[in-house]
Amino acid sequence: MSSIELRKFLFGTVIWSIGNQMVTVTQTYVIFDITKSSLQLAILGAAVVVTSVSMSLASGILADRLSRKTLLMCGSVATASSMFAVGLLIITDQIEPWHIQVAGGVHGAALALDWTARFSLIPNMVHRNILARAVFFDNTFFNLGRVLAPLMWGGIVQFWGYEWTYFTIAGVMTLNFVVVATYRPLSSTVGAAHQAIWHDVMEIATVIRSNSILKGNLIFTFVNALLMGGFIYLLTPIAREVYNVGAGEYSQLFASIGIGAFVGGLFLGLSGGFKRTGYALLTTNVLSAGFAIAFAFVASFYFGFGFALMFGLIGAIHIGLGSISLQMAITDNVRGRLAGIYEVAWAGFPLGGFVFGAMAEPLGSSNSLMIGCIFVIVVTISIGAFNPQLRRLRMRL
Repeated sequence: MSSIELRKFLFGTVIWSIGNQMVTVTQTYVIFDITKSSLQLAILGAAVVVTSVSMSLASGILADRLSRKTLLMCGSVATASSMFAVGLLIITDQIEPWHIQVAGGVHGAALALDWTARFSLIPNMVHRNILARAVFFDNTFFNLGRVLAPLMWGGIVQFWGYEWTYFTIAGVMTLNFVVVATYRPLSSTVGAAHQAIWHDVMEIATVIRSNSILKGNLIFTFVNALLMGGFIYLLTPIAREVYNVGAGEYSQLFASIGIGAFVGGLFLGLSGGFKRTGYALLTTNVLSAGFAIAFAFVASFYFGFGFALMFGLIGAIHIGLGSISLQMAITDNVRGRLAGIYEVAWAGFPLGGFVFGAMAEPLGSSNSLMIGCIFVIVVTISIGAFNPQLRRLRMRL
């Protein structure tokens, strides 16, 4: 933490996280409040996943060819603009569900660009001997934003109405733009000369195909993101239908996930992780799914708060271990492209919203979440059984 560039990067992470988490809280709540339809939530998830996947493939190549700092700034501008437009539509009473879904699509593309650039940029901001702890602390500060965003959202909604959360998001992402502009990376973030784009694609495909740990981690990321997406997108209907609570308690449930994630990230940052990383990755994914099932059916706000907290804590440990495993397995010349593939895997988040939301319409929110969790558990056990290299993955502490 003595590095001023790392401190600036972590400060930017908190701001960036608050803005993006507030988008998720606001978008899912507002569209369900307007339509009372889980299907409309599913459409929102579909809009985000289509643009997110499309941009992820492009942003990975861009991050190895252009300034990663500039790409990160562009993502902030896109999110700020789209959310400001939705806020104007709400206060002028012209809002329609498709407006929110289109803005969700813009945010999906911007988030893919942001995430790819940020993942690729952090090794340029610190010396390699502190990269592991820098990544863990970056996850911790990201999760701090997950705590602050829903609490800020709840206060804004209570005093001014949810239309003002959109203007807050625009302001936060504008501030992030300013902070990123101050970054001074220790090494160049502009890639060297590259051959044709198809050559770049074939190169990263070869890297992934030849490394079973990378392949297993990317699958893990996808199923974990699928589970998280289903949980987050169904949080509004479950809060309404199972817990019978309003916006204030909903924001607290959302914040509890962030509190758990913050504690999990802080634990990794202080401890340096688990020596037997492969088994830790397997165990944490199964436990996350188990806590999500408990949350879906417990029907008690206080127990639900606890289960959501544990879901966030265990999930953050899983994500942190997976992230540093990917960072340490590659060289900087392909880091942007791997980050793009990593973001494609994270497209499981809005895809989870689409799939779980579509199932929730005929089956109910709790049953939909349970079915998704069982799928995640089965996939996780299968990865452990058929990928011995990942299972034996170890980390130096």
